[in-house]
Amino acid sequence: MGTAIKTPLAIALCLALLVACDGAEQPTVIGELAAQGVYNGAISEQFTIVGSLNHGISLWRNSDVERLYDWRHSDGEFAELVAGTIATDGSRAVTTDPRTLVLWNTETGAALQYWATPAAVLDVALLSDGRRALLGMKDHSALLFDAEDGSYLTTLLHEGAVVDVDVSDDDQLALTASEDETARLWRLPQGTPSFVLTHDNPVTVAALSPDARFAFTASQGRWFGLWDTSTGRKLHTFGERNTGATSAAFSKDNRRVAVGFVNREVRLYDTATGREIRHWRVRSANPWRNNGSAIVAVSFADNGNLLALTGGGRLLQLRST
Repeated sequence: MGTAIKTPLAIALCLALLVACDGAEQPTVIGELAAQGVYNGAISEQFTIVGSLNHGISLWRNSDVERLYDWRHSDGEFAELVAGTIATDGSRAVTTDPRTLVLWNTETGAALQYWATPAAVLDVALLSDGRRALLGMKDHSALLFDAEDGSYLTTLLHEGAVVDVDVSDDDQLALTASEDETARLWRLPQGTPSFVLTHDNPVTVAALSPDARFAFTASQGRWFGLWDTSTGRKLHTFGERNTGATSAAFSKDNRRVAVGFVNREVRLYDTATGREIRHWRVRSANPWRNNGSAIVAVSFADNGNLLALTGGGRLLQLRST
């Protein structure tokens, strides 16, 4: 009996065949935003925020993949981007390192305000007025914070660290995900509790549809699914086992939700049926090593297609229309 010799070329060909056989599509790389990878990032229709391993925080324009500004939280030092977000109208952005928050003007690149945070920040969402921010924090709370005058507006309490937060486009509903194995819906600005979405593992990803009709949540190593925010009822379970969801975003019409994963995959689901519509797998930047980069952030562009940022610093376009 002969022995098959698995050369690197043969392995690469086998991997390519596996990708083809499972129906995964290849996204288009439209820009290299960081040579050595990123800590974190955020994508809007107009801009991408990148926290580079070697060059700190920068703001990029998506249309021509041009770096507009390099941002620092203190003179002479690169900041480690823990979380970032961009206002719906694109006029302002917020970046956080473990204990500071900076509010930026995206047109001029100027820092508008700088604040020390009351606890370590794990995630941030910016409300439509471009001044109020919802901070998910390690101290088991989410804080509605005025980033212009520094006032604390509302505190939302969990029993574990709050690792992901989102706010509806009308600023009326907040969603928080926690290590206490729950996601919670809150009415803003008062912070009135609405529903507790119970999981059986820490909840790591939370996203609201633009009109707040749906909530998406993913628990660590377990299922991820879709909820009705008016009743707190789970509508669909998209996967019996979560292979490492990292981010999620809804389309403007609420009909689709995109989910990014640590294994370089992006999957698109139908919110009405819960069925998978499309599936992409990012090819490794190094063809001889198939370890690649996680999907850091996903977002819908204004043309209905998807944008995704990888941990390797590549900005991708995924044609979904």
